[in-house]
Amino acid sequence: MKKWFSLMLMIGILTMGGLRVSASGSPVLALGADLNDSQRAVVFSEMGISEAEAASYQTIYITNDMEHQYLDESLGASVVGTHSLSSVLLIPQESGAGLSVETHNINYCTIAMYRNALLTAGVEDAKVIVAAPSSISGTAALIGAVKAYEAYSGEEVSSAAFEAATDELILTGELMDELDSEQISDLIAYLKQQIAERGLDDPNKLSSLVRQASEEMQLALTDEQVSQVVDLLLKLNKLDIDPGKLVSQAKELYDKLDSLGIKLDKEKVGNFITRFVSSIWELIQSFMAK
Repeated sequence: MKKWFSLMLMIGILTMGGLRVSASGSPVLALGADLNDSQRAVVFSEMGISEAEAASYQTIYITNDMEHQYLDESLGASVVGTHSLSSVLLIPQESGAGLSVETHNINYCTIAMYRNALLTAGVEDAKVIVAAPSSISGTAALIGAVKAYEAYSGEEVSSAAFEAATDELILTGELMDELDSEQISDLIAYLKQQIAERGLDDPNKLSSLVRQASEEMQLALTDEQVSQVVDLLLKLNKLDIDPGKLVSQAKELYDKLDSLGIKLDKEKVGNFITRFVSSIWELIQSFMAK
C-alpha cells in the first residue's frame, strides 16, 4: 500500500454523529501488547512523551487476537500479521477543536484512513497520535484508536459503526492503490454527503450515482469496484449520518487550505471536490450574513 498524505486526505469532509471528548480528561494510551521494552521506548519517543508521562495515563493493550477478530474479514489475516505493535495516544481537546491525526512509522494505514475511521465511529475533538517502533502496517492502531476512545468516553462504539468505518477506510485504501489516484477519498466523501442528505438506499440509483461521480472525476472504476462502493454506501446509509456535520467539516477544509495560502477557485481549479467544498463554503457564508 502506497503512502498518500495529501492535504485532501488529511482533512476529510464528512463525519457522522457521535460523542465528543472534552479537554477535561487525561490522555489514553492504547499500546500494542507485543511491544518489548526497547520498542515501547521508541513508540513513546515518536509520540513525544516520556515513560513518566505515559505511566500517568490510562493504558489499555491491543492484542493480535483482537486485531484478527476485528480486521481479518476486511484486511485478511496476512495483512494483519502475527504481532500487535502499533500504538495510539488519544489526547482530548476542547469542544469544537476537531479531530487531528498524525502517524509515525506506519506504512499501510494513511492518516486519512485512521481519521475517517474515527469520524465514522463518532470520535470528535481529539488529537490522535499513531506510532510504531519500526515501519509496519499499523493495523493494531485501527483497533487501538477506537478502544482508546471507548476507554475515555465510557461509551461503546457500535459494532455496525465500527464495521462500516473499517470497510470504508480499507476500501478507500485499496481503490487508491489500484487506481493510483488520491481522488478516491474525494469520491467517497462526496458520495457520503449524497447519502446523508438524500437518504439513498436503492442499489441501482446508488450505482448510477457512483458512475456519474467517478466519470466527472475522471476515475475509471470497473463494475466490480462500483459494486464495492455501492455495498459500502448501503452500510453507511444504515448509520445515523448527520448531514449537518458536513458544514463544519467543509469549513475546516476551507480554513486549512486558506491558512496555507491555497485559494478555492472553482473555475481555475478543476478538482471535483474543490468545487463541491467551495459551494458549501458559499452556503456557510450566506448563513453567517443573515
